Amino acid sequence: MQLRKITVRVALLAVSIASAGGLIAQQDPATRLKDATSLMALGSVDQKPWHLKLDVTVFDDAGKNPVDGTIEVWKSGDESRQVFTFGTSVLTRLQKGKDIYREGTTDAVPYRATEILEQVLHPGPVVEDELSSKPTMSEHKFGNVTLDCIMLGQPVRGMHTVPLGLYPTFCLTPGTDEIRSTHNFGSRTVVINAIGNFLGHKVAAQVDVLSGTSTVATAKITGLAIYTPDPDQFVPTPEMQHNFANVARISGGVIAGNILTKAAPVYPESARSNHVGGTVVLHALIGRDGHVYALRPVSSPDDDLTISAVAAVRQWTYKPYLLNGVPTEVDTTIMVNFNLSPF
Repeated sequence: MQLRKITVRVALLAVSIASAGGLIAQQDPATRLKDATSLMALGSVDQKPWHLKLDVTVFDDAGKNPVDGTIEVWKSGDESRQVFTFGTSVLTRLQKGKDIYREGTTDAVPYRATEILEQVLHPGPVVEDELSSKPTMSEHKFGNVTLDCIMLGQPVRGMHTVPLGLYPTFCLTPGTDEIRSTHNFGSRTVVINAIGNFLGHKVAAQVDVLSGTSTVATAKITGLAIYTPDPDQFVPTPEMQHNFANVARISGGVIAGNILTKAAPVYPESARSNHVGGTVVLHALIGRDGHVYALRPVSSPDDDLTISAVAAVRQWTYKPYLLNGVPTEVDTTIMVNFNLSPF
């Protein structure tokens, strides 16, 4: 695999990314993003069986206390084997079509390790993000680098102005289909610092994940090549368990009982002076480690209230939700109430 290093310096101190530059009207952002996703989705490379090895480091929320590990992926058609190794803990996941099996304990492997693997395999948007979205594209400067940024905006009841980055946003090298960085609800940033070539695809060969301004995970490809699978490589062993649901859909009232830390939203002065209050409804994905990994506004009485709600909720943490004893991602709804009386 040929490597080409690139550098993007990103500093996000608020929910919104820097204000938009001129819109690039001559290009269709939906088509551009679709082409970029196809070009850089290593997970869709199925011409020949391939083997990937990643060196991974994950950190705590402050970007400290690093934990090193490796991830290996073997893929052939719609079958794949993933092995996560962190210290003495090993987790093996086997996928055959829609069936998933596992051996080992999911709580022994940092959740951010699985998150950064997905950024290498699929740096583009997931299908759910694309549904009913309205992609818009604008130019943005990150240090000395100018990128074309495409945001998958969604209609929000009561919201008129949507800051870039409040929804999943993908920034590309101008004139190419290379994804260089992604942004979600203003605090989650993925930076691709090196790109390689493999079987006609571009590959995110060196990736950093930032939460706010802290680096919380890094990954570097140390091996990527075609190979010949063993006959039993994708056959579940008797020790493997058929995987439970990857995501549990839990009501907001139930999951609220699992909150460990809860930052109070700041009532925007603009909304208070205009006597605007009400409830901001957010759709949320909570990871196996209890951190909030995705937020999308559903309805809101005011733009500034939405931004304040997102800024607060992205800091909340929850007790991991257990499904049959296994920590599980949670798909839920969070409601943030703004009353004109003091908090």
